[in-house]
Amino acid sequence: MKFLKMKMTKLTRALLIATCMTSAATHAASFNTIPEESGFDGFLLVGGTFTNFSSNIVAGNSLTHVEHESTNGLDEAPSSENGISSVLTGELNYTFADQGLQIYVGNELEDVLRYDLATKFGVRKDLNGKGIARVAYITSGVLPTHVYEDPFNVESTHEADRDMQGVQLGLDNLLGSGVNIEVSLKDIDVVEENSGHSLVESGALEPSDQKLLKRTGTTTTAKLSYLHAFSGSHYIEPEFVAERADKDGGAIAHDRFGASLSYFYLKGRFSLVGQLAYSHSEYDEISPVWGMNEVGDNNISAASLVLSYAKPFGWEDTSFVTSFAYANENSNIDFYDAHIATASMGMLYQF
Repeated sequence: MKFLKMKMTKLTRALLIATCMTSAATHAASFNTIPEESGFDGFLLVGGTFTNFSSNIVAGNSLTHVEHESTNGLDEAPSSENGISSVLTGELNYTFADQGLQIYVGNELEDVLRYDLATKFGVRKDLNGKGIARVAYITSGVLPTHVYEDPFNVESTHEADRDMQGVQLGLDNLLGSGVNIEVSLKDIDVVEENSGHSLVESGALEPSDQKLLKRTGTTTTAKLSYLHAFSGSHYIEPEFVAERADKDGGAIAHDRFGASLSYFYLKGRFSLVGQLAYSHSEYDEISPVWGMNEVGDNNISAASLVLSYAKPFGWEDTSFVTSFAYANENSNIDFYDAHIATASMGMLYQF
């Protein structure tokens, strides 16, 4: 029975990470366990994703690319584009059972609207009933997010890489209570940052005001969640998020607060994970682009559903996975509106 529970826990973590959907991936930490035997384990997911995406800021990443509608004006919301891409992701672990220690490397999509794909190199340590501590180095690595070099230049679609690196600390199942804590500190660098240059050249913006649009800086995120089991099959997990994006540009720097509620159903060969999420952001300074008399703000709402069926066709350690997700960002500045809708299918292999 204990072995079966561990197998189900590992499958749930794999599903949450490998689906690369909304922030449901972060809830994988709630199902962390350290195997009782030393050696390698992990998972691999191969599949495909259909995406409908709109953004005037983000162009995609190295796995998915969306075309920018250059005829959009500064006072218009972005038009949406469709795309199909492959999915190849996973996690590799090595466990030192006697020490209750596990090292791991893997990747996941941390922010679906901003296409932040993170590779993690980390360590998990069992604290002998007091929880599982983890620390990881996180980086965009060879898969940086693609953004527009100057998003305010509606006549150009030149792209730049948005690189990310940082550290993530976590404590899962604190004192066996189901409480999970996570803190991340990331350094964000936009290569060839040129926001607002076209407006300065046209005389629509003062050179001193261009500094307010810089996207480089640091982001600190804190998360607190609680996993509650109604039975061996039904779980819920509320999560609260607080974030400070301390960017070089005051009109880009902001505070964000949010919450989500996840539901897990784990029964036999079938698993279901659903999530609803909401967050609100408010920016530090008024943007110089639109001549407004108030700071920018936005609201993000999201929903996702992940379904899996284990051992299809009798294949051991294999699961068929399908997922659906939608996220919408609504700003008081139409230019910053964004949305994404995805549908994915794939096969997940555990080893």
